[in-house]
Amino acid sequence: MTFRLLVLGGDRLADVTLAAANVRIVHHDKTANLNRFLDLIDEAGSVGVDILVLPEMGLQGYADFAYGIGDRGIAEQKQYYFHEAEPIPGPATRAIAERAAQYGMIVQLGLAESALDGNLIFNSTALISADGVIGVYRKVHNQAEALFFGAGEQTPVFDTPLARVASLICYDIAFPELVRVFALRGATVALMSTAWPMKGHDPGTDYYGASMNVCAQANAFFNRMWLVVSNHCETAAYSTGVDYWGHSQIIDPHGNVVSVAGQEERLVIHTGDLGAEVLSARTESFFGVNLLADRRPQHYGAVSDRACYVREALPAARAASQDGAAPDHALPRVH
Repeated sequence: MTFRLLVLGGDRLADVTLAAANVRIVHHDKTANLNRFLDLIDEAGSVGVDILVLPEMGLQGYADFAYGIGDRGIAEQKQYYFHEAEPIPGPATRAIAERAAQYGMIVQLGLAESALDGNLIFNSTALISADGVIGVYRKVHNQAEALFFGAGEQTPVFDTPLARVASLICYDIAFPELVRVFALRGATVALMSTAWPMKGHDPGTDYYGASMNVCAQANAFFNRMWLVVSNHCETAAYSTGVDYWGHSQIIDPHGNVVSVAGQEERLVIHTGDLGAEVLSARTESFFGVNLLADRRPQHYGAVSDRACYVREALPAARAASQDGAAPDHALPRVH
């Protein structure tokens, strides 16, 4: 196994090949999905892929949102994840590592991660090399999934022989603060596993799908970093008959989509000097400015200020009046 070292701003070295899988995930069939991923690793390895990204919750399949709180369908899905979620490392990550070792490849796997003896499930990605798990990311912005999955609380970046990379999952891309944190921590490549649905069934006019593209390009552009997106591409899926957007894609640090799928199953692939393109994006392509160097963080305090979430304590007199009682100064004095 050989890796090629990538140094930002250093001499031009061998190119790196990125890939993302546009995949039809089989609903709640872990064995079928794992076998499909192993085949995709073989396919990617045959053309020299160095980093391969697989979709969100690709191993066990994503949740069906047709049910409400207390519905039997919710309980059945929770029971499915209880039985089929895996710890990290676990059987699936070991199988991926063994196959990736044949090609010297790094693979991002999306899966339901088991914690607390299976009583807590996370929507996670595992970054895997031939040596095993490099790191784990748990989806931070998962409010819509709260019935099934716990929320992640960490924003790690991972050093690999090819680049410093960050992982994110689906809805995370709608929060530019998160990707900016990754960039400030030195990540030059962001790997996004997603299960991004369509609003309707016409990819030519679909607002939800187009919104993913906008979010992805904007985050790559503003942070002058690579972004690799892997999505589901099933149609008429689950009990709601949802169509997934597909459109797995690779975006360069200038904000250009350099490789993209439609709704068909396939790999999207791009080869380039990752470090050279990041350096170019940060020194010449956009008016020659560096959007990270030109930040003025002393003016951005409101971005992380949580005071707006806390109700201010009211003075006693004002609080009493808001509760319908007369303030102290309005009450008759007793001598």
